Amino acid sequence: MSKEIYPFLEYILEPDKDKRYKHAKDCGFYDPHDNFLIGDSGGFLLNIKPGKFVNTYLLHEPADFFRKEGVFTPYRVDSIPHRQFRKREAYKRKYGFSAPCWQNPDGSIEDVWITGGHYNFLNYTRMEMVDESTVIMTNGKATARKYKDFPNFVDAQYWTWQVMKFAENNGFHLIIDKTRRGGFSYIMASDSANEINLSKHKVVIHVAYDNKYLIKKGGLSDFSIDTLRFYEEKTPFKRGIFSPTKEEFKLGYRLSTGVEASDDWDSSLFSVSAFQNPDCAIGKDAVKIKVEELSTMDNFDAFMTVTEPTMTVGSRITGCLMCWGTATATNMDTFEKNFYAPKNFGFMPFENVWDKDARNEICGFFKPYCWGLEGELEDGRKGYDKDGNSDLEVGLQIAFKEREAKRKDAKTFSDYINYLGQRAIYPAESFNSTSENIFSSDGLNDWENKLRVDSSYKFYIDGQLSMTNGVVSFKSNERIRRENPDIKTYDWIQGVPRKNNEDPHGCTRVWFPPEPEEVMTNGGNTIKTIPPGTYVAIYDPVGLEKDKKELTDRHSLNAMFVYEMPRELNGYKMKLCAARVGRLDKLEDDDYEFYKLCVWYNCIGTALVEINRGETVSNFRRWKATKYLAHEPLYVWDASVGEKVGSAYGYSISTQKKVDGLRLLKELLYTVIGKDEFGNDICVYHRVYDYQTILELKKFNSTGNFDRVSAHILLGIYCKSLDVNAQKKLQNRQKVVDEDDFMNRPWF
Repeated sequence: MSKEIYPFLEYILEPDKDKRYKHAKDCGFYDPHDNFLIGDSGGFLLNIKPGKFVNTYLLHEPADFFRKEGVFTPYRVDSIPHRQFRKREAYKRKYGFSAPCWQNPDGSIEDVWITGGHYNFLNYTRMEMVDESTVIMTNGKATARKYKDFPNFVDAQYWTWQVMKFAENNGFHLIIDKTRRGGFSYIMASDSANEINLSKHKVVIHVAYDNKYLIKKGGLSDFSIDTLRFYEEKTPFKRGIFSPTKEEFKLGYRLSTGVEASDDWDSSLFSVSAFQNPDCAIGKDAVKIKVEELSTMDNFDAFMTVTEPTMTVGSRITGCLMCWGTATATNMDTFEKNFYAPKNFGFMPFENVWDKDARNEICGFFKPYCWGLEGELEDGRKGYDKDGNSDLEVGLQIAFKEREAKRKDAKTFSDYINYLGQRAIYPAESFNSTSENIFSSDGLNDWENKLRVDSSYKFYIDGQLSMTNGVVSFKSNERIRRENPDIKTYDWIQGVPRKNNEDPHGCTRVWFPPEPEEVMTNGGNTIKTIPPGTYVAIYDPVGLEKDKKELTDRHSLNAMFVYEMPRELNGYKMKLCAARVGRLDKLEDDDYEFYKLCVWYNCIGTALVEINRGETVSNFRRWKATKYLAHEPLYVWDASVGEKVGSAYGYSISTQKKVDGLRLLKELLYTVIGKDEFGNDICVYHRVYDYQTILELKKFNSTGNFDRVSAHILLGIYCKSLDVNAQKKLQNRQKVVDEDDFMNRPWF
């Protein structure tokens, strides 16, 4: 990864972006400062121009004055200069502020506009900051102390604030995948405090699956309330506070009689838990709703279904919902599905400039760990300079050094992959590195990363199989399009799970086509053929037909794979040869695709099909092709049955068999089959070249759809049956030899 250009950096360095892409302001969107473009995917792009921020001290002069004097203004409270200062600052906090803080490549300076929320954040919000005077570098590590202070200007935060304002102005909601050490909770907490302090009769709602993420020390609402109290104690923006609890924090005053002043400020911050209560945010007419720790909220879809309509009146959007999360050791499927399908609930769609080879896709907003990263290298280069300009290359180097240190020191592999998820550089890394399962390992993690970024492993060909008079042929998509542009071709499904913008049809991907051998016939002639048993085909079919238009990323796909089995010609190392994952209009159509694979690779007696669903066996009977179907080796589950196999075709996988099958698959994948040039083990999983399958293995849990893993369970069972059979034959041979041994002959 470090040797390849980082996709986000590649986008930032892309020349002539403002000429290459449409400008949002020219496409009907409100963007007076021309901060957003629209990419070829239809998603928004940050209009990051050549140049750099300069003189950014001009953006936080009130905070600097407070640091020095202990007050924001020297004027007497309620004097005319004091009131003028208060009005000017309130205006900036609401509408933003401009200063000559941008330097173009030619040296010219122009104004930079920051949002009102950002201005408030820089000047009236305090957070835990690193005391740079205490930084000590030892053995490649930096130590420092923290103190409470106003935040620095950082370009990554500048763009986060710009995204928030653009979404609010243009009727979008926001879904954000963030990483640690970005000040994100402070940003969102400051924005909430600013909103209810500036405007009368407004409601902001904070939501989390567990209230502890909101009201406990260090929670989102706790941060907001800390800022609201700072307004009352240290700033000219006093509104009064009467609030019985943090859950219902209200600004305003009570009369001497104890009654709330009816014409007072009356703006509130509510903190609610969504645990078993997806309706928690409705009925309060909020201008902003913020969902913290989305990665823990598995009922988020139900929450959005009832909440999103309450933020509209007719065709007009009256409120903005922002939700975000960081990788946690939980099931992140709901978060991931919504992040990669932002339009489902009206989230602002971005062109995916963060994941590798994903520019044709859209996603939510991602704040990578290496962007705006505090820290420095041993040579003194920092993650960002005094004016807040990030050096992404330095940020990447800092991130890699931290990873190596964590890799060595982590107590468990689960700790390490959770660390990666919380400090992700790609969104995919955030969602793929969240928890440990039966297949997890450092080696599998490395293999997934290598398949993702190393182009030398992308030697596959995508295309379609056809069969004429029992003969199967394969044509690449490229050739099909060249020969007949009217024939539609389909792409390989990249998403795990499938993204809603991907056609579920899928295609056939071939790494190694069938390789016939020269075989001597009974007549003494030599012919080229594929001996039965050379290849094994596995297939996990879906159970019910469904209109393709109604398919979502929650529905299963048909998963089929072909493996070459260990033999002398391949050095006794099995390998993945071909695969097809997708869903056609009819179950029979998918079965026919599997049939073509079986014929092409001559999988006579080695086509492994799960029969708990679908009609594969009956279809093969109709095609007079049952010779390809294998019987379940019952002796794998019960040694007392000898070499008995199931009487029916196919594998019947019960819940218990699936559990045992997962264990057998793990044993197979981690079987060591050699050493690499550095002396490291080569395992069977290193011969699985399908990135999506490896990704499924990493993400596997007991609740989601993992069609590729389900298909491979059959392979684990089959390979175990070969081991059991071989052991029995070996034992029988040893027994015969022992009986004939000279010392063991029955002399008497």
